[in-house]
Amino acid sequence: MNPRLGLTILMIPVLPLASALAGDDSPSAKDALPPSAKEALAPSPKSGKGIIVLAPEPSQGRWSFGAGLSWRNIGVTNFRTGISSLTIPSFYQPSNTPVPGIGPAAGPTERLYDNGFIRPDRLTPPRTTDYGYDTLDQIQGNALVFNATGGEREDVSRATDAAETAWNEDRDWAVAPYLKLSYQNDLGNGWSVGPAVHLSFAEINGSRRGLNTINGREQRDTFDIAATDFYDITGLNLPRQVPYTGAPNIVAPLVPNEPIAGSRLLTDTLRATDVAIWNDSIAESLEVDAWSISIGADAVYQYDERFYASVGAGVALNMASWDAIRTDQLFQQINTDAPTVISSNSASNLGSSVLWGFYLQAAGGYSLNEDLSLELSLRYDHTEELSGEVGNSSFDVDLSGFSVGLGANYSF
Repeated sequence: MNPRLGLTILMIPVLPLASALAGDDSPSAKDALPPSAKEALAPSPKSGKGIIVLAPEPSQGRWSFGAGLSWRNIGVTNFRTGISSLTIPSFYQPSNTPVPGIGPAAGPTERLYDNGFIRPDRLTPPRTTDYGYDTLDQIQGNALVFNATGGEREDVSRATDAAETAWNEDRDWAVAPYLKLSYQNDLGNGWSVGPAVHLSFAEINGSRRGLNTINGREQRDTFDIAATDFYDITGLNLPRQVPYTGAPNIVAPLVPNEPIAGSRLLTDTLRATDVAIWNDSIAESLEVDAWSISIGADAVYQYDERFYASVGAGVALNMASWDAIRTDQLFQQINTDAPTVISSNSASNLGSSVLWGFYLQAAGGYSLNEDLSLELSLRYDHTEELSGEVGNSSFDVDLSGFSVGLGANYSF
């Protein structure tokens, strides 16, 4: 450095003080300088300025690392449970057992009744003397009446229905730990701004059991069948000694060997009713792990040595991985027996989705010292809806919602 210039710079702070001490009548400090110093103080002919202006140093920013817990009010889950693929079986089959021994309603054949019999006579068709009856009340006007029991009929009725169902899980408060890294540039007057990166994790669970999509009911009514046959005895005088038993080829009134056409009467009496019932029972569950990375900017106002407030906003990238399970069981119950599982199946699905969104945040903090502070935050996240399928079901989950956080920040 030029010795003259260095000396001049060192003397500049002293000049006002020297002038004040000398008073108005005293020679100025400038006049007291040697010629070489005066030349150094003289304005440069090139610059035309006598004052050297020094640029201020740029202010330094600070990094801040934070961690804590937040409580996120998220997780509205809507499940649409599709119809079960299980099949309701056919349990009962309709049947009919004719009254034994009496044969068809038309045509000559041997007929054995509970209160008598009719057998064809080969010598006198279509009439016969080979018949018998037990009581006189079987002779009813111009008809000889016979009764027989032992027949059975089963009538089966069946009804089934199928319909989708649905369930939902309301919002819940999920614990979501978070990390935060930010950098703040001092703008003066208590303000600072800078970028911020947030990382958080939340877990959402939902499940339902006993969901029903198919129902079946089958009823079997069992009837006892009795038959009544009428034989035409117009103009005949039948024996009155009972029980009467005839024989082939004897001298006796000839009775037709088949009933009056269309006269057979069948009487049914309900004996028993059996009921089979089926219904499915579906269990569904969903687990979602949601990681959120958000990038934005924070503006901080320090309005006291201890207290500060901040606002922030930015975009969020949410990575959601999910595990969905559906289990179907088909129950069968016969009459009052306990229900039993007769078939089942299950489906599971793993998936992941990338969902975009944005966030808005406000926070207030208290500085414990120059480096450490406590912070309370309120944040709103808007995120795309998560959707997926499992088996015959589909679902969607709303990951948007408010969160309240409490944590600590370390600045360096």
